[in-house]
Amino acid sequence: MTISQSQTFIPISEAIRKYGVSKKFLLERIKSGKISSAKLPDGEYLVAENDIDPSLSIKREDFEHLRGQKISMSDASRKYGIPTHNLSRWAKTGLINILERGWKVLVDEADVAYCAAVYDAKYQLYQGKMMGVSIFDKDGSPYQVKYKDIATERRKQRRKRRELA
Repeated sequence: MTISQSQTFIPISEAIRKYGVSKKFLLERIKSGKISSAKLPDGEYLVAENDIDPSLSIKREDFEHLRGQKISMSDASRKYGIPTHNLSRWAKTGLINILERGWKVLVDEADVAYCAAVYDAKYQLYQGKMMGVSIFDKDGSPYQVKYKDIATERRKQRRKRRELA
């Protein structure tokens, strides 16, 4: 991964505290080249702050205590602050299990809570500018940008085209 001049590097201990990710999580990402890093002479790592996506540390297992609890789409939207069209799309793709169909569609709250946590992390990461942002991979895990510089440039181009239209 190339290091740009605009990157801010922070100690790995600060990244753990600030983003709520584990040391193992960061070290795996450093080793795979998904996070830019620098190693100090004393052995401590510095990591590129803008390479850290906190949504990647969110796991479905964190919400197992809610498994099997039924919640309607509209109640889930109000409780978790996620637009109903997103919840419906995630249910259609299988990210959220539908437990009961009828006058109200009842879904599994554990799945909703997981999707909402990932969505919120992405929303914060992109400062609310979610148009064109992928949230989930095909397997349901949080989407990780493969080429951050290219993705950033494409987002800028899309914004510019929307402003001109």
